[in-house]
Amino acid sequence: MVTALNDFLDAMRYSRGLAPATLYAYRSDLMGCLAFLAKRNLTTLTEVNSKDLIDYLSHLRQRGFADRSLLRNTASLKSFFTWLLEEERIPVNPTDIFPSSKRPQELPRTIAEETLGKLIDNLTEEGPLDLRDRAVLEVLYGCGLRCSELCGLSLHDVDFTQQRLRVCGKGNKERVVPFGKPAKEALLKYLTWRTHYAESVDKGKRARQLLSPVAPFFLSPRGKPLRRDILSKIVRDRIRQNLPGDASHVTPHVLRHAFATHLLDHDAPLLDIRDLLGHASVATTQIYTHVSDAKLKKTFKNFFPRA
Repeated sequence: MVTALNDFLDAMRYSRGLAPATLYAYRSDLMGCLAFLAKRNLTTLTEVNSKDLIDYLSHLRQRGFADRSLLRNTASLKSFFTWLLEEERIPVNPTDIFPSSKRPQELPRTIAEETLGKLIDNLTEEGPLDLRDRAVLEVLYGCGLRCSELCGLSLHDVDFTQQRLRVCGKGNKERVVPFGKPAKEALLKYLTWRTHYAESVDKGKRARQLLSPVAPFFLSPRGKPLRRDILSKIVRDRIRQNLPGDASHVTPHVLRHAFATHLLDHDAPLLDIRDLLGHASVATTQIYTHVSDAKLKKTFKNFFPRA
């Protein structure tokens, strides 16, 4: 069964170009299911029926899994067993009786433009991590990048002359994203320190690796490529802790939401926002067309004759 899972993940990686984080989620979800099935002495996937999978999802609920996690596990099971049927590895698909696993679309939560701008501008320290974190936040917010896209930036992806980034998005699709003056200044300050750091590591192979055009632009304190968990820590330490009230919803992806929402607030065309975000369809971008309460009140006051 594990062999079939590995084959499935390879197929998703090479035929559909799924991101590493998505593949990791698939593996985590499905390995948990396979372990549950093994305890029932099921040794082949052809033996698995709908009741086995329903019992597994019930087991997850009893363990306290949230609805969102249960929906994700259901989607993983449906994808896996649908692929097995297409590959003729099983005679029937035991997930056919499952209802749609799509969860209701939620409006993206964001941060007020003025509040977020002040929090980033207040990062004025000049230590190595301060310089890096300011540059990271400027790019997450100022360019609307996904975590994987920021972590994947290399030195030659940053064009200071044209003020643009070459970004590798979902499905290995490349796009060009411009950045503004604050991001440029933050990136240049960090790059100056990064170059000095690379040159001081040693004069041999390691230094050449860090200065190579394909080397990661953003580094951890140990000179390794930046990881998603470090990005989350940067947002938690620099943004979330300084927001009033409950700011537990603030993640790196919320800064991407803020980027799109604030562009819309300033009347940017939806199709241009789609291209900047790297969405395959404008239907995905349309979720950002919600309007803030403040803007609704302003529109009402300015245009309704009895306001």
